[in-house]
Amino acid sequence: MHASVMDCIQVNLGVLADRFHGTDTHLRLGAPLRFDVRPLDPSPGALPTVEPELDERLASAARLLGLATSERGAGDLTGGPLYAVADAFALPWGPYFERQHMEHSFLVLDEEDPDRATVVDAYHNDTEWGPARPGWHSYPRDELAAHLAGAGLRLFDVEPCTPGAPPAPEANREHLTAAETDAARDRYVAAYREHPDPKAAVERLTLETWLLARDRALHAAWQCADPQAKAADRARDHAQAWAGFAEQVYVGLRRVRRDRPAPDLYGPLAGLLAGDAELAEHSAA
Repeated sequence: MHASVMDCIQVNLGVLADRFHGTDTHLRLGAPLRFDVRPLDPSPGALPTVEPELDERLASAARLLGLATSERGAGDLTGGPLYAVADAFALPWGPYFERQHMEHSFLVLDEEDPDRATVVDAYHNDTEWGPARPGWHSYPRDELAAHLAGAGLRLFDVEPCTPGAPPAPEANREHLTAAETDAARDRYVAAYREHPDPKAAVERLTLETWLLARDRALHAAWQCADPQAKAADRARDHAQAWAGFAEQVYVGLRRVRRDRPAPDLYGPLAGLLAGDAELAEHSAA
């Protein structure tokens, strides 16, 4: 698993894709080079976000990974493998436990002992509270249920859309063009640059650039693994530029938290987003 370039919702869908369709199927999530923006919340002046909602993630899993998901009642942890999403604040195996609220995915597997369940979580990240690393954890079933009570749990049965066959390669060749992203890119950068609370803007931008950097790194990993891909070197260099910028934004966040001015973040952000469109055009040429 290329776990270190996937987010916490994608990564465990990737585990199931590899289980059903073979090694590195999860890389197909990196084929689209997208810049889909939605409002962070419905209030006027809300910052935009590139973070997909869960239903979008599940639709991508069907289209790109050949995974069919069907939701079941949140209280039924039997059977499996189950794909689960809940508040990371309630998940005792992760560094966000009792520290930060955010949606997080994991898998629930049955054990031979009917009173126990296994949690598999492939998430890989270094957080301010310590590292998250791929692993599995065994819990008494009632203890796991108690942790998940009130955590907004959603449970899904997962099976291959077409048993024994991964999705067709052409289903994974989706790229944005510059014409599709120019206006959205400009509005996105302006919304952060002109936000009335610069500290709130940089706080959110830290997560946004983390998501974008991981997405571009996953795209580069897909390019490098696909013999038909046309821009592996360019995609790898672009992903490294995004990773460096995400670090720069995090340094900016630490400055604004101390009430110091942040460096210019919005010129480089616009340049990298323009580079996305150039990479997409080069890949599709």
